[in-house]
Amino acid sequence: MAVIGHCNQKNILFSMSKKENIPHAFIFSGPNKIGKKMIALDFAKNIFCQEKNLKGEPCDKCYACRSINESTFPDVTIIAPEDGSKEIKIEQIWQLSEKLALKSYGNSYKIGIINDAHLMNVYAQNSLLKTLEEPKGKSIIILITAYPEMLISTIKSRAQNIKFSLLDKELIENHLISLGAKSEDAKEIAMMSSGQIGKAVDFFNNPDKVKNFNQSVKDIETLCSADYHKRFEYAKKMTDATETNEGLMETMEIWERFFRREMLYKVFGNKDRLAKYSVNDLVLIIKDLSKVKHLIASTNINKKLAIENLLIKL
Repeated sequence: MAVIGHCNQKNILFSMSKKENIPHAFIFSGPNKIGKKMIALDFAKNIFCQEKNLKGEPCDKCYACRSINESTFPDVTIIAPEDGSKEIKIEQIWQLSEKLALKSYGNSYKIGIINDAHLMNVYAQNSLLKTLEEPKGKSIIILITAYPEMLISTIKSRAQNIKFSLLDKELIENHLISLGAKSEDAKEIAMMSSGQIGKAVDFFNNPDKVKNFNQSVKDIETLCSADYHKRFEYAKKMTDATETNEGLMETMEIWERFFRREMLYKVFGNKDRLAKYSVNDLVLIIKDLSKVKHLIASTNINKKLAIENLLIKL
């Protein structure tokens, strides 16, 4: 997928990639599914590509570019939580440090990309800190995270933070149209994706996800006026039917966007929508949703109980 938006961040990184001494560590922070990992890979291609165009941009065709796209380039290592795990373990950081200490295949840099870096457990973070304190050779570490506050302060102090934001709706619309979406569909998906280009492409490629989105909105509208028995039933049905945390997170993200939209309606004077809630009520619901999402993503919390407690507060 092409890198969409984030022009300022790309310009900063592009300028750095041309320097002889590139900073040893970066934190790419910002919401999920907005292109942070894509830009990290593009940064790597800027460093390794041998066939750059007249503007100095990577060709995306040479061995280095193709290998980076396919996650097979020997000087770029990407780590994330292993299948079935909610955390990045110390053993993964040891392996990454060992690879970064090896001589570069192309006599250049060694790059390590840690996706969802906030999921490093405390032992992994302390191990990474040692690598940051005593870097070996020409190596670069990029930590990608939506929750930089979960990184220990000593890691944050040793890395350059590049902040990323949600994308403009028009950028997402135009990209979807370039992929073959009809104008009306592109507008609908851009609205649903709330600035997350990765989510927008998922919606475009998987029409069933659009149906799930609309159904999730209907469900939360119904739950707002349902009795406790129906809320408990829904919590059980929701957790039983969802095999992975990703499905639960997607549903709660939809709910969160729903309540943010309703809050804006309230702020701008439409008091009739969800009349039982004030603006402050909606702010508290959004905070509770964010907290539960975070707990499900990073701990072994009882998911059914967490969803029940969330729905009770509606």
